[in-house]
Amino acid sequence: MSKNVNFLIDEDVYEKFCLAMNISKDSEKEAIEMCMRWYIAKTFEKASHEYNPKTISKKTKETNKDYYGKAIQRIPVWALKTEQYNHKIIKAYFTAVDIAGKATISMMERLCSDKEHPELYVPTFKNNYSQMKIDGAKSHGKVFEDDGENVWIWSEVEDILMKYKSSFYNGEV
Repeated sequence: MSKNVNFLIDEDVYEKFCLAMNISKDSEKEAIEMCMRWYIAKTFEKASHEYNPKTISKKTKETNKDYYGKAIQRIPVWALKTEQYNHKIIKAYFTAVDIAGKATISMMERLCSDKEHPELYVPTFKNNYSQMKIDGAKSHGKVFEDDGENVWIWSEVEDILMKYKSSFYNGEV
């Protein structure tokens, strides 16, 4: 038995999904079903570990290998490298706060999409911004949190980011 499923997905994610399908030669149906099977397996695997007392000690050991706070080491480097997208997105955040008193995803994206302002221009804003919201092995390092529109600095990196704020933003709007 098959089930018809419809959903909306970010345009950039879908574009990359299509590129991946071209490489793999899988159909859209096959690829989405594989993703769903992977998600189901990972979710059940995680749930089973939570109920298995033997994995508690393993989980504690893995916590030491976590990438928690990765951006703390990277922010001083980003502060110096003004051409890096991470630098420009942080600068857009501070610019938005200066202009409007708060930062929103849409305002930061507008600031980063203006080719006339190369100091803020990030052609792949959504991808890079999303990488700055997670603290994982292959992420840039978590800097921001948001509620779908309003953006704020993750409390764990706020001190270090504010220490280097003047390297990202000096009050020029």
